[in-house]
Amino acid sequence: MKEAELPSFNTLVAFEATIRNSSMTLAAEELGITQPLVSQRVRALEDLLGGVLINRSKKPLSPTPAGQKFYNDLQGPMSSILRATENVKSNLKETKTKISISAYFGFSFHWIMPRLQRLQQAFPDYLFEILPTNSLNDLVTSHADILFHFSTHVGRYQFEELIIPEVAFPVCSPEFAKKFGLKKGQSLTDLRNLPLLHKDVDDLRWLNWQRWSQVLGITPSDSPVSFRYNNYPLVVEAAINGHGLCLGWEGLTNPFIAEGKLIELGPRLKAANRGYQICSNYRSTYAIGNVIKWFINEAKQQ
Repeated sequence: MKEAELPSFNTLVAFEATIRNSSMTLAAEELGITQPLVSQRVRALEDLLGGVLINRSKKPLSPTPAGQKFYNDLQGPMSSILRATENVKSNLKETKTKISISAYFGFSFHWIMPRLQRLQQAFPDYLFEILPTNSLNDLVTSHADILFHFSTHVGRYQFEELIIPEVAFPVCSPEFAKKFGLKKGQSLTDLRNLPLLHKDVDDLRWLNWQRWSQVLGITPSDSPVSFRYNNYPLVVEAAINGHGLCLGWEGLTNPFIAEGKLIELGPRLKAANRGYQICSNYRSTYAIGNVIKWFINEAKQQ
């Protein structure tokens, strides 16, 4: 038999899933494709083989006699191919160098995740595990290969380097700014009458509106905090949706500002010796050392 006369594996998979589920719709959901594409592949298989394999006259779908025999004949080979595929994927996965990375949710979501594809492209033989947390204790006790702390000098690791100094400033959506008469780059002097978004106001690791306004001599809000978010990505999402002002951090909110989803206001509060520290006890190892260098270079380019 010539190669042109052989059915493609995709058509066989679509046919097998349709018969097993008695439905092209369920087969499509299982395969992660559309129902019309399943139908197209089954039809292509029938055209290639020269006969009808599925009785489409009533639901649930059922195979024709020829289709049932073909389905039965496929079971052994299909199972072997799928099993072999999973085995080789598992084996290749086991041979990859595994590197675990731990960081707070905000940094994981807004800084690491957008870079994951480039990181994997730079190190195709490495398997990366991201371990986000909101707990300082979890971060401190983590045995991750690379950690990102938000602090001054941590003093717990063989290697520590500040890669993103803390710079905090107000951000809001363009719609919110228009509603409250705020202009891009405008320095705020009074927070009263402005809806503020809060994250963990009692957590001393992070600046909150009260400490930010106190340091800069800005009139603080006189409204009590009635609601706060337990992780930073939720705060940013609320700001993007126009629910209020939130504090933005250099390195985390830059992409949203560049995309026009948020606008930066002022003033900026800078802390030269505080910010995101990259830490590790394994920098001397070849693999982890190279990844640390990659992250440091990424921070310099932002």
